[in-house]
Amino acid sequence: MNDENRARTMRRSKESHLDVSGAVALGFYEKTFQMLSQDASNALKRPWHKLERGLRIGRLREYVARETERLALVTEDSDTLFKLLLKGLDRKMLSSKAAVTYEVDKEQITEIKGLVAHTSATGRTKYQLLEKKAGTTQKKRLKETTPILNSELDGNGSKNEALTT
Repeated sequence: MNDENRARTMRRSKESHLDVSGAVALGFYEKTFQMLSQDASNALKRPWHKLERGLRIGRLREYVARETERLALVTEDSDTLFKLLLKGLDRKMLSSKAAVTYEVDKEQITEIKGLVAHTSATGRTKYQLLEKKAGTTQKKRLKETTPILNSELDGNGSKNEALTT
């Protein structure tokens, strides 16, 4: 071999992906397609808080359709319900798994906590999404003791008092 041939890189022709008939060999592409389609079918099998936003919107739309059928809602009421749920999703009120009960096996929402329905005398239904208020916890205050004395029991059961600074 001379030095001139060793320095060159061999280019593959485009025909290397073709089989004898001229068709594209699909071995690699089929495996990739199968993997992507399997991921797409398993996308809704994840918990609610791990679903992407688009998948959550689809599940909310399906929930509204079931509620519309169950309660025989007017289309205006179902539209306002869906818009309310979208606003709640945008405000991150429906992003936690504690706010939405989602069954992974059935791939559907069973309950939205904090969603309240009000039915008027005319038969119209209005929905409200209650926000969880951030609760603060307060520590119990202990009775004031002198912080200088520190009581310790020694091996006999008698108290030894030590000053701490």
